[in-house]
Amino acid sequence: MKKFLFILFFFPVFLFSKYQVITYFPLESYLVRKIAHEEVKIREISNRYISEYQELPYSEISKLSNAKAYFHFSLDVENKYAKILKEKNPEIILVDLSSNIFKIDDNPYVWTDPLLLREVAKNIYETLVIINKDKKDFYKKNYEIFLNEIDDTFLRIKQKFRSSETNVIYVFDDYWEYFTRRFRIKTIRREKKYISIQDVPELIKFTQKKDVKKILFLDNYDYNLALSLGTNLNIQIVQEDIFNSNWQINLLELTDKLSK
Repeated sequence: MKKFLFILFFFPVFLFSKYQVITYFPLESYLVRKIAHEEVKIREISNRYISEYQELPYSEISKLSNAKAYFHFSLDVENKYAKILKEKNPEIILVDLSSNIFKIDDNPYVWTDPLLLREVAKNIYETLVIINKDKKDFYKKNYEIFLNEIDDTFLRIKQKFRSSETNVIYVFDDYWEYFTRRFRIKTIRREKKYISIQDVPELIKFTQKKDVKKILFLDNYDYNLALSLGTNLNIQIVQEDIFNSNWQINLLELTDKLSK
């Protein structure tokens, strides 16, 4: 009787228990969830992307290290956490989402290219199957749906740029290198410094000669700098954060801003 009650009590726990996986920030959680749906419990090290490493309490590290896998893009800050988690739990699977992707000058921001994201999705799918083979068919179905969504996003972006007059843009950083190369937009890197009044006429000539239409920047830290440059050169400023959680909306919004 006691054995029966024990089984009856713990059976729902076994039935509904989920494997735990880790991501560093919400964008990675979004991508994993596209294939896993609610079959895994995702814990995030940070609720937003932060480039600086921050010490975690020992209790938090202990909780995180119990996970089956750590999904990350091999960003510098993520690799530091990977080392700590592996030391705490040698069995944890460290999943570089950018694995098998050729990097441009070690640039890790591969998710800005829709076609490269197919490989990211594959890395997620294969790891989830390793963690739970019983859900292989479920994961495969979601994986294929996600691939179709990726392809559709690529075609929508490609169509938008066909009629766009934006072929050259200024950038402060290399965050969008994969995106711009995929859709044949030339980027000209600008230093993060204000231009002097004396340099404005020459830079205006250069901008017109190269037919630069816009300047692309990441966040509010560079807003005033971008605004100053845009005002002096009479070009549009475009702010876009590649670290926002919804990958598809990010790229479609970026496309709309650049193609207009």
